[in-house]
Amino acid sequence: MTDVLEPLLESEQAMPTLRHDAIITRLGSYLDEHVRTSHLGLVCGPQTTFKVVGTPPTRYPDLAFVRRDRLPADLDVDADFAPDLAVEIVSGSDTFGDVAVKVRQYIASGVGLVWIIDPLLRTVSAHTPHGHPVFYTQDEDLVGAPVLPGFRVSVADLFDF
Repeated sequence: MTDVLEPLLESEQAMPTLRHDAIITRLGSYLDEHVRTSHLGLVCGPQTTFKVVGTPPTRYPDLAFVRRDRLPADLDVDADFAPDLAVEIVSGSDTFGDVAVKVRQYIASGVGLVWIIDPLLRTVSAHTPHGHPVFYTQDEDLVGAPVLPGFRVSVADLFDF
């Protein structure tokens, strides 16, 4: 009998580390506070499924933001659309190619801003449909414009525990 190896689904891949989850929680709290007090929409965690173009047809970003005007009336449904902001935290098992594919897929699906957070380098790269990525180091503030007007957080704060 021949064993057939099939690619793992995104939900079956290696579980995130404590640092990975801590970054999700830290950034998620900053995002939620800003979004909630500014009445901008909804911040979603890593269990939320979003529809995207291509393969796979759905993604589970580590964090996501959806503008208020794009939210369905009934929040008890899966999102049949892509978010306005998708956040991915690079894991030890991610390759450069894996990350690049996610960014391209998010952008092709209409995501206005993708943040790729690299805990090893302590950097964030911001990708938009227009132009080249912007790289933020731990000495800078990450900004959410144009998708999250007024949002700003120190990159170092995302990594210092």
